[in-house]
Amino acid sequence: MFQNIGKRLRFRHLIDPISGAIIAVPLDHGFTMGPIKGIDTLKNTVNSVFSGGASTVIVHKGNLRVLTSLQNLKGMMVHISASVSRSPHSNQKVLTSTVEEVVRLGADGVSVHVNVGATGDKEMIYDLGKVANEADRYGMPLLAMMYARNDEGIDDTSPEALAHIARIAQESGADIVKINATPNGEDFDQVTQGIDIPVVIAGGAKTGNFQQFLKTVEQCILNGADGISIGRNIFQADDPKVATEKIVAVVRNAMKERA
Repeated sequence: MFQNIGKRLRFRHLIDPISGAIIAVPLDHGFTMGPIKGIDTLKNTVNSVFSGGASTVIVHKGNLRVLTSLQNLKGMMVHISASVSRSPHSNQKVLTSTVEEVVRLGADGVSVHVNVGATGDKEMIYDLGKVANEADRYGMPLLAMMYARNDEGIDDTSPEALAHIARIAQESGADIVKINATPNGEDFDQVTQGIDIPVVIAGGAKTGNFQQFLKTVEQCILNGADGISIGRNIFQADDPKVATEKIVAVVRNAMKERA
């Protein structure tokens, strides 16, 4: 998959060895939203999701330092862009670290967030390209979290919009792209057919119907997604380990069926 040996080796730390899928749990929300439920006890949550079968977690650099004492760490990605919900510019992400720093911390991957359609999207796209160049230099897999999102925080989840922002990530040099699912996962194959890098689906806000959420995950995997990056629907569940186990089972079964 990767010509860069460093990327190839690090990428292996990010995937589920049974399915080959990326099963990521982003825990970077504290920068934006504060210590909300589920990440207020970060170490416990990380233990739970890794015990449930997650292949990697995504945190900001300071929390990677906090987690180094844990014994069951697997893949670790560092998110290097952020905004704050208290700011009037909450949809404009800025860089908070560099790929070089992430390499020094010993992480397996780096991620950035881009809201296409929000104020400042040209700066966010510029940063994505800049980070992609650094990631190539240091042999670090880059995940681009891409959203077709306006200044009001409203997302366009149509296949056309998702395919476009995924293609922006690919053409900017990202190695993995994270996007929203289409409604109920329908027509997601229209998104993935023009994308040649791994596509993982976002979880979004906490759902009130977890069974339907699992069906959406399944449909997206069957239609070409290569994994998931689900945060609040895992770490804010009553039992994050059980929620992770259920999602892992769906991903593994769907990947097997697709093969």
